[in-house]
Amino acid sequence: MTKSIALAAVAFAVLAAPSLASAAPTDPQTCTVAVTTTLNNTTSLVYNQTFTVSTTTPYFDDFSTATRFRFFDASMTIVDNVPVVAISLDADVSVFDTVDFTTSLKVRDSHGESTSGTNAFFTSNRAVRTSYSLDCARAK
Repeated sequence: MTKSIALAAVAFAVLAAPSLASAAPTDPQTCTVAVTTTLNNTTSLVYNQTFTVSTTTPYFDDFSTATRFRFFDASMTIVDNVPVVAISLDADVSVFDTVDFTTSLKVRDSHGESTSGTNAFFTSNRAVRTSYSLDCARAK
């Protein structure tokens, strides 16, 4: 009976111990980005991508067309022992208009973090609105 109690105590200690596979700040992040740009209420750009980024492996996507330049970049740094994913989009959306923005996301929780935003500008005959969302979590 004493052996059973000792084995049960060891099993409980092993199961209750913190996981050795806990998230390290340098673990790669898997992210999903969604960007939509409208020009005078007509969609002129949709960019949806899932990617993995780490401190040693940035992500770059040249999704240009024959008539439009379009680039997406992502990188990861560590700030105060927290992974930070930074993204940048530079896209030609019409003859006269280019969308260019950057944002960053601190991923404090290994289960993930999200951010989103909208930017717009208006002239007498143009209305350009860009919305984005970025979701990142530790890569599995």
